Amino acid sequence: MTIDRSWWLALIAIWVIAAAHPAVAQSVDAESLFREGKRLMKEGKLAEACDKLEASDRLEPSVGTLLNLTDCREQNHQLATAWATFLKASSAAKQAGNDPRREAEARRRAHALEPRLAYLTVSVADASRVEGLAITRNGTVIDPALWNQGIPVDPGEYEIVGQAPGLEPWATRTTITAEGQKVSVEVPRFKRLEELQPAVTPARGAQADAGRPPPGATRATPAGVDEPSRYTGTRKAAIGVAAGGGVSLAIGLVFAIKASDLAKQSDAICPSAACNDMHAVQLNTDARHKARIANIGFGVGGVAVAGAVALWFLGKPSHDEAIALTPAIGGDAVGVTLAGRF
Repeated sequence: MTIDRSWWLALIAIWVIAAAHPAVAQSVDAESLFREGKRLMKEGKLAEACDKLEASDRLEPSVGTLLNLTDCREQNHQLATAWATFLKASSAAKQAGNDPRREAEARRRAHALEPRLAYLTVSVADASRVEGLAITRNGTVIDPALWNQGIPVDPGEYEIVGQAPGLEPWATRTTITAEGQKVSVEVPRFKRLEELQPAVTPARGAQADAGRPPPGATRATPAGVDEPSRYTGTRKAAIGVAAGGGVSLAIGLVFAIKASDLAKQSDAICPSAACNDMHAVQLNTDARHKARIANIGFGVGGVAVAGAVALWFLGKPSHDEAIALTPAIGGDAVGVTLAGRF
């Protein structure tokens, strides 16, 4: 069976058209984006224009599109990006081999931009270089070959982050605001994570069990932990009550001495029970009065001292106490009232 030559020609033509169709479609899309980018540049919408021109170059790379894109980046003050794009356009024209004028123009424009470029240097000292260290600028990894070297950047804010296995992450921010600005960021020595983590605290139940001594053992205060104060509020009150009791006892002793002295003087004037001497009677009366005061002082002081002793023992640090101590004096009786929960 033979096939007419015309059929072969028809098949070849169909294949050529089918193969060429995607390229035509791609060229139409790229041309549409290119024209839209040029229109936006005339309207001053530079950020949108640059995006359109960059998309056009991705669809169909060309030296002409790159040169227009670099113009857009330069007008938008993205000098570092424009500089890199000029170099890319020069290289593309050189590879094409048929456009020496554009190659020279792109190279000239790139050279003219160099004095205006801003530079960001990420300085990594030898002490900061550890295995697995990765440094990023706005999320993009910086090749170690570019450490300690000024890199042209566009104006804007930059976040520098350093990370390495087993080390505390580090980050800082810096801002480029002007043409020709030179900024350097120093990467510090990284800290190991185990140096930063505090000792693990056991769970509440486990901590309580661990802190409870076995039967018959003496509880020891852990190193670095202050032992609870022996002077609780109740014990401080006990000290105050004891001091007051001591004063009362001292007053009672003074008045007892005076009463005894007055009584001796009265007895010396009038030894018998029946005495008509007014001075002796007055001395005896004063002696009795001072003796009564001495008895009250001894009573109050004794009760206070006894109450202070009770408060001291009741005021152990492990107790939760609420105690009130109130003096009670009635008739010939003197004492204190102790109330509270124990």
